[in-house]
Amino acid sequence: MRVIYDKVKDGIRILRWFGYDGQVEIPERICGNDVKELGPYAFSQTLRRVIPGEKFQGEISWGEGESQREVPAEEALLKAETLADGTPALQGDMLCSVSLPPCLQRVGAYAFYNCGNLERLRFWGGLEDLGAGLFTGCARIRHLEVFPSPQGKSCLKEVLSELRQTLRVSCLDEQGEVRAKLLFPEYYEESVENTPARILTQEMHGCGHRYRNAFSGTEFQYLAYDRLFPHIQVQEKPELVAELVLGRLMYPIQLDPERKTVYEEYAASHGRELFLAAEKGRDLKALQFIAASSWCTVGCLDEMIQEGRRKGDAQALGILMDARGKRPEGGNPARGRKQRFTL
Repeated sequence: MRVIYDKVKDGIRILRWFGYDGQVEIPERICGNDVKELGPYAFSQTLRRVIPGEKFQGEISWGEGESQREVPAEEALLKAETLADGTPALQGDMLCSVSLPPCLQRVGAYAFYNCGNLERLRFWGGLEDLGAGLFTGCARIRHLEVFPSPQGKSCLKEVLSELRQTLRVSCLDEQGEVRAKLLFPEYYEESVENTPARILTQEMHGCGHRYRNAFSGTEFQYLAYDRLFPHIQVQEKPELVAELVLGRLMYPIQLDPERKTVYEEYAASHGRELFLAAEKGRDLKALQFIAASSWCTVGCLDEMIQEGRRKGDAQALGILMDARGKRPEGGNPARGRKQRFTL
């Protein structure tokens, strides 16, 4: 794997990345220096303008023996589409996922401009500077994974404000274990013309902007997030609501008992939607959690089993049928209730 980079005051700035795999994991260090910046237009098909006489570090490879040389910026960026051995630059629609290192502090403007197939981004909360138009044209991003910052800072609010589509956010600890799963619904603004008054008014659609404001400064507020539940119930499909509920019940960090009860009541009455949410994420752990939960009624389990049969998911059905068989009614729906016989 190869990269065109520049040396900045406190480390390395990546300008172009080369390779065939659209899943990029940027290392913490290159040639003994911390990777501190991702340059402007780094993964975009558009290249930034070059200042005459400017010099960058040239090509570098690791794994097969490191080599580096300093070349004029014009030469480096002219070669930024394909290297001499045919290795292409990872740019635009080639990029599918990116994992940023913990030491990264700044991301340049339009770094992911028009990366239309970018779906997943993993980053650390300590990012200090996010460039303008960072995710312009990144309409397929659906998953964010964020690590905590050692300084207690978080850039999650700033990242969320750049993306208006439905987002699934996993908050991780230092070891990469999930601490919380959050869902942020889609929203968009519409300009409506009031012709007689000759004015334009802005109308907001969807409750996603409310969820993106559940912050105090840069600190995420779980209670404020949970209090918005009535809005998503009214404005979004039950499948999406069930996904949010499942995430909060599985990882109940700072979950108020009153809000927990509200979530449990909703989950118990939406077995089909819970199954679809777990199946969408291919999450057998979620199915096991639901089946073992005290709030999961027999009716809820039966709904899930019915949906599992319709989907033909044998593995999920095995988990659910096992749980159903352990309930007081067992596997016999007639047990536990009176039977009537007529002649």
